[in-house]
Amino acid sequence: MDRRCKLVAIFIFATFLFTGCTALKLTGKTVGVVSKAAFGTAKTIGKIAFGTAKITGKGIKTIVNMAEGKHVVKLDKVGNSLYVDALLNRKVKTKLIVDTGCSNTQISSQIAKSLGIKTNKAEGILCQLADGRLVSGKAVNIKEVRIGRAKVFNVKAVVLDGGMGRKDAGLLGMSFLDNFIFRIDTEKKELVLQRRQ
Repeated sequence: MDRRCKLVAIFIFATFLFTGCTALKLTGKTVGVVSKAAFGTAKTIGKIAFGTAKITGKGIKTIVNMAEGKHVVKLDKVGNSLYVDALLNRKVKTKLIVDTGCSNTQISSQIAKSLGIKTNKAEGILCQLADGRLVSGKAVNIKEVRIGRAKVFNVKAVVLDGGMGRKDAGLLGMSFLDNFIFRIDTEKKELVLQRRQ
């Protein structure tokens, strides 16, 4: 590995230490980090981010379905967390914590089971939680995530086995939110979504 590649790898590894929720793919000596900042940096210096095909779902395209204009979704505040009502795959209703520091949406193994998502053949990954703990998970796709009138198909997600500490909740991460121009109003407890052009 030449000096430039080593520096990129060190930078990417350091980046994941500072994110609130980061998914890692361990493949021998190379560590690929699922982080918007890390991939942006890798592209800037002319390197191709490794593992991109696996991280982007092996060619599965994310599709957004929402009318033009802004859509306001009410949030529930519990402690310091903001929860949103979500409908997954048109059959499982759950509350997800809105987490802009999380690269992927996260769900519990119980929710995955309710959705019929089989994790036994899913790719194993490590996730760093906001408190610094590393927990194992499985990389999956949720066919449809609906928040109010906004729907996103083929959302990248991580199934965590007991690592979230909440059996019935998960995290709504950037794999959903990054499909929109969005704003979180903590005073009004609202999530404002606008479809990207």
